[in-house]
Amino acid sequence: MYQIFISGTQKSQPLTRAKSHSHPRVTRRRAHRTRPIAMFTRASHHKSAPRVAYVGPYAMDPLGAPVVFAQRLLTFVALWELVRQVLLRATHRAIRNPRNDAERRVKFEAPKQYTGAIHAVVVSVMAAMVLRDVCALPYDEDRYFNRSGNVGLSASQRDFLELANWIFLGYLVQDTMHILLQFPRLGKVDMVAHHLVFTLASVLSGASQTMMLPFAWLLLGEISTPLLTMRWTIQSATYSMQASWVIPVAKCLGYKGEAVSSTTNAGKQLEFFNGICLMITFFAVRVVSYTIGYTHMIWVRYKGIIDPVPAGVAWPLNILVGFGAGLNAYWFSIMIRKAIKGPPKPQPEGAKVITKEY
Repeated sequence: MYQIFISGTQKSQPLTRAKSHSHPRVTRRRAHRTRPIAMFTRASHHKSAPRVAYVGPYAMDPLGAPVVFAQRLLTFVALWELVRQVLLRATHRAIRNPRNDAERRVKFEAPKQYTGAIHAVVVSVMAAMVLRDVCALPYDEDRYFNRSGNVGLSASQRDFLELANWIFLGYLVQDTMHILLQFPRLGKVDMVAHHLVFTLASVLSGASQTMMLPFAWLLLGEISTPLLTMRWTIQSATYSMQASWVIPVAKCLGYKGEAVSSTTNAGKQLEFFNGICLMITFFAVRVVSYTIGYTHMIWVRYKGIIDPVPAGVAWPLNILVGFGAGLNAYWFSIMIRKAIKGPPKPQPEGAKVITKEY
């Protein structure tokens, strides 16, 4: 079911086919064969094709159907809360009797860290699938807004995209609730601001059913989050728990001699190795992919291709993505500086262990 938007209003009549602006049906195989890399491709000649609303099972309409919106949001918040509670129970079994404040802090933070990692894996995989489908489309308009039922994404692809957005939004709301309830133990003002900004972006994009391509490559950047969780795990095991598995893992990665003479030395090597993996991943998804995607956003805006996208959606997202590009450049420069220093020098046995803040 489709509904057509005219001059910012919604005309509530079914739209089965946009006769004067429709394109021949393009199958995924044909689109992939003719345009294997669909970036900076030409715009459709039918620039007057109207933006339409797709009414699917996961459609997001906070103003038109606020009760349904609230019910769905609570459902996905509850889903992530269930994941967190399972991880909380597992953490309590793994760390039954914390010996000190450092171990109690690890026990307290673990559910949040691993819930975030699971969320990152789920949404980044879904984002990669959405990105594949969106980039296979022959026209730029169809990557940024819906035009009709016989061009652009299929119904199943639109449903999958909107499901991914609900999963993303549900996690943001659930995690923000815990941060605020335990403030500032689980996150400070910057994390609250980050979650609120992307919550707004998720609702704006989902409710207007626009910006599908930016949505895909932005969420693809979440693939670097599990490596941040791994860094937290290594630091916790090394400095707080003095875990026995740290040295064997370092040896499996080829570290020898003084580098694995103690848990602290082995942990430092693992932390450096993880940092290099994080830097490479971050460069691929949050520098290269992000820059290409943001450049494309600016280009389609300049060419007037996405003029049908409401200004209240397009401009905030453009500003947000530009700010994010600056943050990514700053964070990547920090990673580069740390990598240039090289791996840490092993400390002699008996040296005082300094617990790091993370």
